Amino acid sequence: MDSTFLSENGYLDLLHSDIDPLHLYTQLDPKLSGNEEGDFSADSEVDASDYDQFNMDFLYTMENRENGDELDLCSTKEDYARIAGNFILDEIAAENTEMLPDIKVPKCHKRTYLGSAESCSDASEPKYRKIVEVPAVSAGNGSFLAMPLNSHPASSTSLTNQHMSFSLLATDALDRSFVISGSSAPLIPECLSVDTKGRQQNAGFADPPQQILGFVLGNGTSDVLIYPGLETLKEVQVPIIPSEEPLKRPKPVEAFCTSLKHYFQDVCRSVAMEREVALEHLFIDGTLVQSQTETKTGKNSIKAMEKELVICSLQGKEKAALKRSQIFQIPGSKDLETKVIVVLGKAGMGKSILVQKICQDWSNGEFSQFEFVFWFDCKQISLPEKQYSLEDLLLDFFVKPQEGSKEIFEYILQNPAKVLLVFDGFEGLHDHENFLRCSASQPEQDLFTIKELLSGLSQKKILNGCTLLLTARPKDKVYQCVSKVDKTIEITGFSPQQRELYISKYFEGLPYNDNALKLIKECEYLFSHCYSPVMCRFVCFLCETVLEMGDKCLPSTLTAVFLKFLQQKIITMQADVAAMQNQESLATLARIAWYLGEKHQSATKSDLLPSKEVKEFALKYGFFLPFAFPKHSDSGEEAFGSTFADFVIQNFLGALHLTLAEEIKDRSLTKYLPFPSKKKKPYNWLDLVPRFLSGLLFLQDDPYFCSLSNKIVKQSIKKQKTLLKCIRRLEINELCPESLLKLLQCIYETQSSYLLQHVALRLKPDLSFLGVALTPPDVHVLHSILKRSRKEFSLDLRNSSIDMQGLKDLVGLKNVASFRASLSDTVRLWKSLEQAKDYELLRASTEKFVLDPFKAKTMKDVSDLSDLVDMQKKMINCVQDASGCSSYEIPAIKNLRKLEFALGPVCGLQGFLKLVEILAAFPSLQYLDLDALSENGIGDEGAKSLSEVFPTLTSLETLNLSQNKITDVGAERLATALPSLSSLKTLSLYNNSICDFGAENLAKVLPAMASLRVLEVQYNKITGAGAQQLTDSLRKCPHIKKLVMWNPTIPYGVLEHLRQLDSRISV
Repeated sequence: MDSTFLSENGYLDLLHSDIDPLHLYTQLDPKLSGNEEGDFSADSEVDASDYDQFNMDFLYTMENRENGDELDLCSTKEDYARIAGNFILDEIAAENTEMLPDIKVPKCHKRTYLGSAESCSDASEPKYRKIVEVPAVSAGNGSFLAMPLNSHPASSTSLTNQHMSFSLLATDALDRSFVISGSSAPLIPECLSVDTKGRQQNAGFADPPQQILGFVLGNGTSDVLIYPGLETLKEVQVPIIPSEEPLKRPKPVEAFCTSLKHYFQDVCRSVAMEREVALEHLFIDGTLVQSQTETKTGKNSIKAMEKELVICSLQGKEKAALKRSQIFQIPGSKDLETKVIVVLGKAGMGKSILVQKICQDWSNGEFSQFEFVFWFDCKQISLPEKQYSLEDLLLDFFVKPQEGSKEIFEYILQNPAKVLLVFDGFEGLHDHENFLRCSASQPEQDLFTIKELLSGLSQKKILNGCTLLLTARPKDKVYQCVSKVDKTIEITGFSPQQRELYISKYFEGLPYNDNALKLIKECEYLFSHCYSPVMCRFVCFLCETVLEMGDKCLPSTLTAVFLKFLQQKIITMQADVAAMQNQESLATLARIAWYLGEKHQSATKSDLLPSKEVKEFALKYGFFLPFAFPKHSDSGEEAFGSTFADFVIQNFLGALHLTLAEEIKDRSLTKYLPFPSKKKKPYNWLDLVPRFLSGLLFLQDDPYFCSLSNKIVKQSIKKQKTLLKCIRRLEINELCPESLLKLLQCIYETQSSYLLQHVALRLKPDLSFLGVALTPPDVHVLHSILKRSRKEFSLDLRNSSIDMQGLKDLVGLKNVASFRASLSDTVRLWKSLEQAKDYELLRASTEKFVLDPFKAKTMKDVSDLSDLVDMQKKMINCVQDASGCSSYEIPAIKNLRKLEFALGPVCGLQGFLKLVEILAAFPSLQYLDLDALSENGIGDEGAKSLSEVFPTLTSLETLNLSQNKITDVGAERLATALPSLSSLKTLSLYNNSICDFGAENLAKVLPAMASLRVLEVQYNKITGAGAQQLTDSLRKCPHIKKLVMWNPTIPYGVLEHLRQLDSRISV
């Protein structure tokens, strides 16, 4: 090697060179190179001083095998050492970034500083020796990078009993270099402690600029680890990464994971329904929406914690839609913290089947970030007397390990990030309103109720770092029980296209496939209920039964559907004795359904059922599903339970009990109806019971219903009269939107012409469903009842998530005179009508649409308003074809009188500049509020843009520019254009930054503003001089009635004097 390269070009060029470090290393030691004469360089003319300088400044420390003399090549120049170390660390890190995910590191071809076995094995320096034992496998966390210099896959053995030679380059407190060398003897753990996370600690090491660790394993494999310099090195990690094979889990863990996957492959294979159908065949992804929640304030602390989903427009939902694969993606989350994901959806929306699909996907290799997945049904594991330890719940409930339970549990505790815990049906937890904080001293070993265990998991006191997936209904108080939610997902059911796809898949291969879809779609009410996957399943089952019997029509109500379902389940060729016994068992089962529902339960221990006959009856006909509780680790006892197969079945049986039971008096029936008061919202645990009850009370003519009890007709007539009396007394006009919808659903189930007409005549003309989610069945019922009325109605459907078909149906009603809906949904409706060439409905819907008043709160609102203006330009040709008009204006645009802008300071200017572009499209605009208590901060640039469109705002009467950071520059531009606002009566410039120059410009134009009545310039920076100019101008303006100009910069005496001169001046 040419030594002049070192002296002339320096060490940075050496680092960037392609010189082989092994060649460099052997040339340093003459004996290693085989040169007994000790020639450092082949060049005989190299000066001795060059050799000494290189010897002093290079970065290695070596040890002579024979005499123990040290050749210390550690640089005393820290700059060179730091540059060299960082350069190599960065270079190795860049290469390892690609290799480490696969845990396979090829042979290193980069420059690496090397400690060989020969140079590090001398045992003659005991005071520098540190002997350590390294764990079997220790994966690095980014602080260390390991590069194997030799790979011997054939001879690779377990790292547990490896011998290691260890050499550490370090400096003492006086910045003197020394060597800590090890031997190839077995490594002893006491010398360098290893913590529970596999980190090896040694607080005695000093502060080198760069730590270089050279290891030689017993099989000849050598690794080099480089650790960046710290001020105080207190902890050393020594990860040893196998060069060829990936890390392997312990055999019991591997076997348990395999068994767990086989378990889910088995239990998730088919869908629990009336006939066995493969999950893969029938599963359809419902609409998943990443939703926002808002806190509902209340009088007490518990109520203040309540949160509800924010209801948005249909387009907003579509933009926030998620794929199933994105459920566990949480941007910005910390890897070491527990992640909580909540999936909300009404009963029957498909939460459980979504969880089933996730478990099946995991068992087939998806969601590979999890090594363990555990799926718990809350209603089955939350019986009050049951307590579990975490180990009981994880290792006894699903798959019981054949061996190594303790080892598996320890592995789970050490790897919480690889664990997914799914708690399905949060509403099934008992007394979840009183969720306690976990206070266990040993949370992994102590016994808990399921409520306490879930509390500890969510509070990160148990298995911190795992992922929790909770499913719940929207009205459940899940946010009171879980302190922090990382992601909220709403499942909203099937779209019309997904309903058709589900029905087609259900009947695929059957002879009446086409007839089934046609038959269901003809019954619009039942088809609307098919947006719920559970309801769609029941409707398909009934349709299959009807078609098999040769019938050509379906029942018209849900009550009739489930009565028919019950009839098909139970009625067979049976003797009278069996029929009587079935009647008794059904009545008992209905009573159980009601009393469990009152306690917010749907499961019970099997030994608590009243009789063996009832249990067998419920299991035989599919009303119950059996399950087993996990064994207690101390007692080893196993208990069994039964749960209702479906929430709809429990609701229907509960309503049947209220109808059949003689102890439920007709007078007490009203407390089970969902509309007790005008303010109280209905409770949603058994939310289908009221409509089933209403429907059952009007089924006296149904033969099967009458056969359920000898006294049922007499009982139902009495209770029917009570229901009629209750509805007649209701002040329907004062019901909240949710209660009104519940009432309409109940009345629709009765199919009573009297009740339907009664409610239709008593609806108030202005119906607002602002912020209330309107489901397809809600829209169908509302449409059906509005059609019966002779009144004209005005509907507010903003932020109701109404679908396109529902919006089209309601808008198309002749007695709907006007409507409001989200701008994006309205524009989409018009575009669809334009494409369908339904110009008549297009023109009618544009004439009914109302925009006034409009408040822009987001950039989307401004964009939607701009799209509406663009739509008007496109619609001229369409409407001209239908009406013969040469021009056309959307009435909502033409009649907009009040516009508020409230985007706030972040997007204020950006949004306002876009709004200014379309202001001229609103010829009737009278009130423009650019304050709206939002401090939009449009500034002088916004004021300049606004002043340019003043000539087009001929109807503007009130202009509020308060709190917008307008200075004299903006005031000057405004003053120049203000006289063009011929109708302006009130101008507010409150709380800006206008000084005397701006006041002077305003004063000049006041006489020209003949329509102005009120001017507000208080809380600016106007002094006495500016105030005097405004006062002088005011004398020339008898039309102005009020001038508000209190400013902290105007002396009090001056302002009082001006007030005495002109009484129109106000503070």
